[in-house]
Amino acid sequence: MSALSPAALLLLLLTTTHAALAHVLLGRSWRQLPIFWVTAAAGCLIATLLGWRFPLNIPAPAGIPMLEASLLAWILLIVVSRLRL
Repeated sequence: MSALSPAALLLLLLTTTHAALAHVLLGRSWRQLPIFWVTAAAGCLIATLLGWRFPLNIPAPAGIPMLEASLLAWILLIVVSRLRL
């Protein structure tokens, strides 16, 4: 059995969920799906590695700032969706 940490699994699920939803809402072709996935992963990882936190009392399961990671992922996804890819 592989030893995938809870934080890594949560980031993987969060990234995949955001990329799939962005592709349904903003995507125009299938080749954008991997681009959306990489973009969502970058947004989630940047927010997590920087430790970006709002001054709110929001739980962070496995140390992942869910709200901040989601917000940054969506900002990047919207920017990438506007590019002609």
